Amino acid sequence: MDRMTSFEGDTGPYLQYAHARLCSIGRMVPLSHADFLSADLSLLTEEHAVNLVRTLAQWPHVFINTVKTQEPVTVLTYLFKMTHALSSSYEQLNVKNSEPELKKARGALYECARQVLSNGMKLLGLNPVQRM
Repeated sequence: MDRMTSFEGDTGPYLQYAHARLCSIGRMVPLSHADFLSADLSLLTEEHAVNLVRTLAQWPHVFINTVKTQEPVTVLTYLFKMTHALSSSYEQLNVKNSEPELKKARGALYECARQVLSNGMKLLGLNPVQRM
């Protein structure tokens, strides 16, 4: 039971924590839908941002493959890969202390990650939490 409820390693609580943290960033730096649409994503040149974008771009393939194979472990493996990429990026891709245009781009990136994480968790039957 201790291992299942641990926040360390690849566990359900770790996914919940990752989602709650992305929600927290959204509350700390509230950006509108219009901000996301007008964000200059070409500003996301840092290695962590590029890696995260590449990981997010894999989601449609992961989803389609999971539907075809009926193996939910594919989604689970992907979500853990994405949350590991996220956790290593928070320090390098700070939103709160960024310049306004970079703030919008990074905020949009984290919002996309939050949405993909939420969709993947729901697909697995988990209800993503907004606060922990």
